[in-house]
Amino acid sequence: MNTQNNLKAKALLFLLLMAAGAVKAQNYEPILQEGNVWYTLDVTTGLGIYEPDKCKTLVNWISGDTLVEGVRYSKIMETVNDVGNPYLVALLREEEGKVWVRKRPNGFQSEVLFYNFNANVGDTLSFGDFEESFIVDSISFEQIGGRERKKIWFWLEYEPFGSETWIEGIGSDMGLLYCGWFHATGGYYKSLCFHQNEELVWQNPEYDACLITSVEETEMQRTCIYPNPTSDVVSIEGSVKTLAVFNSFGQCIFSGTTNTIDMRDWPNGVYFIRVIDEAGMIGIAKLVKQW
Repeated sequence: MNTQNNLKAKALLFLLLMAAGAVKAQNYEPILQEGNVWYTLDVTTGLGIYEPDKCKTLVNWISGDTLVEGVRYSKIMETVNDVGNPYLVALLREEEGKVWVRKRPNGFQSEVLFYNFNANVGDTLSFGDFEESFIVDSISFEQIGGRERKKIWFWLEYEPFGSETWIEGIGSDMGLLYCGWFHATGGYYKSLCFHQNEELVWQNPEYDACLITSVEETEMQRTCIYPNPTSDVVSIEGSVKTLAVFNSFGQCIFSGTTNTIDMRDWPNGVYFIRVIDEAGMIGIAKLVKQW
C-alpha cells in the first residue's frame, strides 16, 4: 500500500511540475509577433561614426518570414523617419526565450545570439554584433501594456556605469537591433517607442516623442544632473520651474521647484527626472541611485 501511495505521489508531483512548466511557457511574451513596430533613435551615420548634426529615427516591423539553410526567420523591415521605401534590414528567429539574428551588412551569412530571457542574476552573457560581456545585475517584473513582463538589467563587464535593459516582448533599451552597442561608437542608439497592433505599449520616459528627426530635438530632451550615479544629493543645472521624478515603473515619486533632490532614503535603482525650465523647455535625464 505504501509503495502504491508513493507512486501516486510521485505521479502527482510530476504532473504538477509539467503543469507549472506549461504555465511558465505560456506566460512568456515573444518579441517576434506580427503587428509589432519599434522606433529607435539613431545618432550615428550608416558607417557607425558619430556626427552630432546627424539624427534620425529607425522604424522597424515584421513582414512575413523566409527560410535560410532550412531555418525559418522573421523578416525585419525598416524605414528612416517613417518615410521612403521599406528595406529588409535583418532576419530574426525566436525559440524558448532566445532570439538570434542575421543582419544585412554581412549579407545574412552568419547567425548571432541577440537575446536570452532565460538569464539569471549573476550570469555573464555575450550578445549582439560585438559580443560584449554583460553581467545580469537584477531582474524585475513590471506591468507594461496590460501584462506582466520580465525586465533584465545588465552592466557592462569592463565599464561599471555602462548599462542596458531588456523588456520581455519588446527588446533592448538600445533598440530592437542594437543590443550590446553600449560604447560601441561615438554615437548611440536609443529605443523610443514600441507599438503593438497600432497601439502604443511602451515609450521611453527619457523622450517626449516616438519620432525624432533632428539633433535639436534630442538636445531639447536632455538636462544636466550631477553627481550621477549618486548616493545622496543630486543637483540640477540651470533654472527649474517645475520638476518631477519617476521610478522605473513610471510612477511619479517626487515633484517640486528645487534644484537639488535628497535621495539618501531612496532605494537603489534607475530614476528619470523631467525638468521644465523658466523658458518652458523640457529636459529629461536618467539618474542612477546606488551604494
